[in-house]
Amino acid sequence: MFLISSCSTTKYVPEGSYLLNRTNIKVDGNVANENDLTQYLRQRPNFKVFGLFRIHLGIYNLSGKDTTKKINRKLKESGEPPVIYDPFLTFQSEKELQKYMKTKGYMQAEVSSLTETKKKKIEVNYHITPNQPYRIRNIENNFDTDPVIDSLLKSRGGYTQTKIKKGDLFDIDVLDDERERISTFLRRRGYYYFNKECLAFTADSSVGDHEVDLKIILKPYIITLPDGSEIESKHQQYKIRNINITTYNGSTTTETNVGKLDTLAYNKNIVIYSNGKPLLNPDVIEEGLRIMPHSMYSDFIVERTYSRFNSLGILRASSIRFNDLHNGENELDCDISLYSAKPQSFSIDIEGTNSDGDLGFAANLGYAHKNVFRGSEVLGVKAKYAQEAYSGIQEILHKYVLDLGGEVSLNFPRFIFPFLRKDFKRRIDASTEFKINYNYQIRPQTYERTTISTGMKYMWNYRRFYKYSLNLIDLNYINISTSETFDSIYKADKYSVLRESYSDHFIMNTGFSISYDNQAMQTKTNKTYYKVSIETAGNILYGINNISHRKKNDDGQYEVGGIPYSQYVKGEVDYAYNQMIDERNRIVYHVGIGIAFPYGNASVIPFEKRFFGGGANGVRGWSVRTLGPGEYTSENYNDFVKQTGDIKLLMNMEYRAKLFWKLEAAAFLDAGNVWTIEKYEAQPNGQFEFDKFYKQIALAYGLGLRLDFSYFLIRFDLGIKAYNPCRINDNWRFNGLTWKDDCALHFAIGYPF
Repeated sequence: MFLISSCSTTKYVPEGSYLLNRTNIKVDGNVANENDLTQYLRQRPNFKVFGLFRIHLGIYNLSGKDTTKKINRKLKESGEPPVIYDPFLTFQSEKELQKYMKTKGYMQAEVSSLTETKKKKIEVNYHITPNQPYRIRNIENNFDTDPVIDSLLKSRGGYTQTKIKKGDLFDIDVLDDERERISTFLRRRGYYYFNKECLAFTADSSVGDHEVDLKIILKPYIITLPDGSEIESKHQQYKIRNINITTYNGSTTTETNVGKLDTLAYNKNIVIYSNGKPLLNPDVIEEGLRIMPHSMYSDFIVERTYSRFNSLGILRASSIRFNDLHNGENELDCDISLYSAKPQSFSIDIEGTNSDGDLGFAANLGYAHKNVFRGSEVLGVKAKYAQEAYSGIQEILHKYVLDLGGEVSLNFPRFIFPFLRKDFKRRIDASTEFKINYNYQIRPQTYERTTISTGMKYMWNYRRFYKYSLNLIDLNYINISTSETFDSIYKADKYSVLRESYSDHFIMNTGFSISYDNQAMQTKTNKTYYKVSIETAGNILYGINNISHRKKNDDGQYEVGGIPYSQYVKGEVDYAYNQMIDERNRIVYHVGIGIAFPYGNASVIPFEKRFFGGGANGVRGWSVRTLGPGEYTSENYNDFVKQTGDIKLLMNMEYRAKLFWKLEAAAFLDAGNVWTIEKYEAQPNGQFEFDKFYKQIALAYGLGLRLDFSYFLIRFDLGIKAYNPCRINDNWRFNGLTWKDDCALHFAIGYPF
């Protein structure tokens, strides 16, 4: 970055012209944010990566002036030409800044600019004097001209949700948001033709010293008569009369080539049409409907219906249209079209894998039937071969895990539970999954593990951006055969707890999680994600064994089929905030906290449920499973057996900058570690203690390069240790760094958070 950006920045700046080097905006009183104002400038300097390096301009300047050469054309296409200062655009920028300030209530704002030149570069300094703003004194409306709308707006969610308050700035953007809010509110309550243009504001600024009286005007509904004349009327609420649903069988069938349709009258007001055998059972279609006959029209219900039908795997698309009957009763007929996808598919995939930073590849063979019982039930059958490194990228060729497995799943796009009412099912978009899984894993010189699991899981959406998941029951049988090498290393008594974690066990757990993710929301610049999950295991079995007075084994544990079962509770919280600086720069903050506690029938958490430190998604100065717990230092270079914990704390901050083509750069700072709950002899200095844990938080920093192909992202991160709590001396690692001990290179798929 430094070398490219150090190329002559004025190479392509003509004589007598200037490179726009910098723009500054100063606002008296700091009444406006410079980042908000910058977007209104008609001319901005060349983009800087991390705010320091003009990489794009540097790449452009690497090109020669002979455009017949392909390399020169490619460099110019990938780079960014120099921004040549234009005084007219500066004048336009002043006007745009002044216009923006006026929309925020500073009607008498003044904007000026000064320039400073040095050689062939120029700096433009904008100065904004806001002067006294206008504020809202009183707010009125004329909604009483329409008693129905007035009554609705006086109900919950109407006037009470307004963002216009007395004493606030006279902000035009807030007024426009209020028009949109009221329009959305009414369109969800039957007003099919209502939009924000039906509302207007009048402002009287003559009432006092820099004060404004606002009035919200409800415009009448304009009806155009057959002769072309217009009359005014009150806005009307509309109801749904009939619903006509057409299902198009065949992945290429449309309205234009459908042929003859068969008719199925599901009930008096719902008619289903189909070309041939119905694609879906009528009950499934009716259950997916959120729009109901005789109900009031609602934009929200229409969106919910789209969401429900689009979630059915057997459908490739859906459309909803309304027909105004003009029958004097304000009724609409609803026409819904459902287009089928291919019901069956086979797949062979070769993929790269990334499990907590472990790099590998996998080959998958799959079969799916998306409409097994004509209810969009998805039957999936998978077989998998995978090979995965377990000590980071440097070990992929000679140290790896061999993984063989298969899975059969059946997903129902609804709750499978007795006694649930239809109206409850309509309110919640849910699915139920049954799954059975087999996995055989070989970890060289350590163990062979066989896992058989089966379970039942509910997933549903209740509010926008919120997702819920309930593992009603998850049964796991784990059979482990350890190697002679493993047994010889961990045969000592002090490793008894670790050996227990790597012995045969049975897990019967239940878990629940809730997540919020507005990453897909286009109107928000800043994004938020969080997930809270909790799971518990063994309680039901322990209660049954205790009540029935079952005999414990020699280790004081109850068994199922001669195998001890695990009993624990585990909780995790994950939070990420994605802050937009501008269209090319973002800062992402992340915090992850987890704790797992064994009790009752277990004295240790199963190793597959424990937490690991380091890796591509953790503190990136360490390879995966090489950090912690606490101040523990492994006797071997990578002893993943002992470098696990019951408590996790992870904090990250990452600056992301778009470069050119598909490239993105990142700079990051990571902190965190894992700890054990109990004091284990095999993991000295690994226990969590309130008066010590903050001294054991590892720190790392680094740079990353990413290839963003939209549908997936390839990531390379170089992490460097800054503070290593596991060293007896020289914890701070800014001096005497070595590649082997203080650096870690990570390859991964997708963002770390």
